[in-house]
Amino acid sequence: MAFLELDVTPTGVVLRRIDQRGTQIVERFNTHETGMRRAVITAQREMERDETLNEVRTNVRKPELAERLKHCVDTEASSGGKLRPLATAL
Repeated sequence: MAFLELDVTPTGVVLRRIDQRGTQIVERFNTHETGMRRAVITAQREMERDETLNEVRTNVRKPELAERLKHCVDTEASSGGKLRPLATAL
């Protein structure tokens, strides 16, 4: 089982791929709206590219960051995409 994790802190967003081989950083982003949108778009592309990825998990340190991330997921995730459950979980 492999999944992506968005680790959101006040200083940045880190997109990680976690699988049986360990953890790998895919990319780092800033916490401004543009950076969060890029993180969501990159996560969506990774999910579409790799069929073994079955979910995106989040680790959000502050409630206001969770709201900003939810807004980005709502606006950027394609309808019916694998990121839809993430929006409802936030």
